[in-house]
Amino acid sequence: MEISTLQYVALWAPVVVTVSTVATLLWGVWTYRRNAQSQMQLQALSALQHYLDLAVARPDLASRPEDHPVDAPYAWFAAHALVTAQTLWTLVGEHAEWQRAINAIIRQHRPYLRSGALVCDDFAPEFISYVRERVADLKCAEAGDAT
Repeated sequence: MEISTLQYVALWAPVVVTVSTVATLLWGVWTYRRNAQSQMQLQALSALQHYLDLAVARPDLASRPEDHPVDAPYAWFAAHALVTAQTLWTLVGEHAEWQRAINAIIRQHRPYLRSGALVCDDFAPEFISYVRERVADLKCAEAGDAT
């Protein structure tokens, strides 16, 4: 008994449809992940840009000598900087190029981190551990003691 061309097509059609469905699904997942990663990069860039805009607007707070006391305006600015650093760390912290930006923000505000004005409980414990690795003498304020 010989199989006709039409019967071959009927036999292989489900296989072709299944393979194309799986390929389409894989392409969709890949596209979704790529778009999600792009969105995270965009959010991180937006957060960093906002911080840099604020630093340009307030150079007196962005570039303070280490021997200046931590007053209220600087404490606000430094806390904002650390929120930015934590946002970057959460979104894109696994990328080396972003870690450099995060570390630069932390390094810029070492006097604040050493002053005891930072309320560490306001930040993710994992991020505080990350900061502590870079600033060994980090001092945390109690939630009710912040200046």
